[in-house]
Amino acid sequence: MPRKSSSAAKKEQEIIETPAPLKTYLNDEELEHFRQLLLKRREEVLRDLDILRSSLSDENVEDSINSNYSMHMADHGTETMDREQRFMFIARDEKYITYIDQALDRIRNRTYGICIKSGKPIPKKRLEAVPHTAVRIEFKQGNKK
Repeated sequence: MPRKSSSAAKKEQEIIETPAPLKTYLNDEELEHFRQLLLKRREEVLRDLDILRSSLSDENVEDSINSNYSMHMADHGTETMDREQRFMFIARDEKYITYIDQALDRIRNRTYGICIKSGKPIPKKRLEAVPHTAVRIEFKQGNKK
């Protein structure tokens, strides 16, 4: 069996010794505030998703009733573009739900409010504006690596 180089062994050791994420600096009351904020946004997005999905299913029923031949070609193109846009909005909202769920997990794990890239606290002002965030603003803007 080949021996690992000292640099490979050192890298492996660094990976193993990586500290666990820091615990939040927020108190229980603040965590509950952000949890409620996230749950409210989650509920709003789920409501929007229901509306978008139902509009697609209503449209499918109408399409089966009306033949595409009875519609002008330009109208058919507009309908197709609108349908594709709704699919895009659905995908965007589903991704947003994932971010919200991950933030709720961080609250449960008591790591919420800590940047996953730097380990530094995320300012409360940023958390109020973007409660699902996992990074400090400088990492979102791509200024630091």
